[in-house]
Amino acid sequence: MRDAGLAHDYWKKYHTAEEVEEALAAATTTMIPSGVYPVHVRLFLQPGPAPTVMMGSSVLSYGLHLLRAQLPMYRAGFNVMQFDFPGLGQSGGPRGGCTVGDFIQSWHDAIKYAVTRFGQPLYIMGVGEDGVTGYYAAAGMPETIRAISVHNLFEYGERDSLQGQGPYWLVRAKAVALAGATAARPTTGMPGPKSVPWEWIYGGTGDDEMITLLENDPLSLQTIQFRLMNSIVQRMPAAVQFESCRTPVQVIASSENKVCPYDLVKRNYERLGGPKELVTLDGKPQWEMNREFNEVYCAHVIRWFKMHGAQPHQSAAKPTTASTKSTR
Repeated sequence: MRDAGLAHDYWKKYHTAEEVEEALAAATTTMIPSGVYPVHVRLFLQPGPAPTVMMGSSVLSYGLHLLRAQLPMYRAGFNVMQFDFPGLGQSGGPRGGCTVGDFIQSWHDAIKYAVTRFGQPLYIMGVGEDGVTGYYAAAGMPETIRAISVHNLFEYGERDSLQGQGPYWLVRAKAVALAGATAARPTTGMPGPKSVPWEWIYGGTGDDEMITLLENDPLSLQTIQFRLMNSIVQRMPAAVQFESCRTPVQVIASSENKVCPYDLVKRNYERLGGPKELVTLDGKPQWEMNREFNEVYCAHVIRWFKMHGAQPHQSAAKPTTASTKSTR
């Protein structure tokens, strides 16, 4: 369907009129089941044979908010399949009340749908929680998933992974307390902006205005329930340990990331046992909403996927050339 889910025009405030027009002209939508939840899917389809990139959603926002990370991939000749996690954005489920396990399950179900719709191999791109959960779901599927690109890389509950919530002993104490609170009142929550300072995430020029827009967006994370917070802080090793991973993984790490510290990401990158690449975005925060940051970021991803067999549709526009430092 062309316009499913566009119940209001709030999302258009994040983008230029040209970007809005491009997205409306190019995208179609559908819905897939994941467990008991309906998951919203947005598709950007090439007119001929093309590789397919899969993207989830971040926890704070949703697909229509992050079009600037999707459109460059489409312009470069990829099919793009983006889905919102259960309980977030345009997907069904309790608002801010689904868990990391639900997110991982939605990846499994989205991959099954993508294989049926597009065939294989597929490529996975993640810019936040979607990248970590995407790795958890797909790192053990080398025949289906040709390559992965992530912005953050950690295992749930490991040291330094909990977004600046204090020293490790205090973080573990908070985790124990949160587990007890979740057992007693799982659906109790707190305002989403208090879960982590949003200025830690969006730190580019002009992003203060974007943060204000996002805080008032009816589809953003207004409330985060105890059960979601608890699932993020509890220990959950990846099914495929980094040392055992043989799927090619690109890590694009921001040196000034306050949410997922650079040293943590680099440490886990070094553990990866298969083909890998580390790209360092010097002086950059977790994310920026401006078009330049998104296009430079996507150019790295496009290059990595091409290195691993992707042959984009030829009639698409050429991607922007990346200029930041890369180390292999």
